Amino acid sequence: MERRKILIIDDSEITLAMEKSVLEARGYEVEAASTLQEFEKLLKAFRPHLILTDIHMPEAKGTDICRTLKNEYGTQDIPIVLFSSLNDDELEKLADQVGADGFLSKANGLEALGEKVDELVSSILW
Repeated sequence: MERRKILIIDDSEITLAMEKSVLEARGYEVEAASTLQEFEKLLKAFRPHLILTDIHMPEAKGTDICRTLKNEYGTQDIPIVLFSSLNDDELEKLADQVGADGFLSKANGLEALGEKVDELVSSILW
């Protein structure tokens, strides 16, 4: 069976590396981008099954990325998870506003990231 592909955008290289290793250890194929330009290139070439986006980045807000992708033909069906240091309540509100498929606070730790992605993959996606 084809491995599920996840694309992450986060401006923190350290966070990206940790997120990538947690998800790869769970069997996902993961690509990571720290800039919008890199993200856009990977989006086309990699064709992810799921996108994980940080919210507060210098170049673009994750909420804007989510809103754009959800309104564009070709990407509107890709599930998007907001992943940020905001608390769950704030993230839930934002996710609702921009049409994200899920959210997770970085405050919950990286182990929670793997669990949440597994949960989303089995419930929402496939």
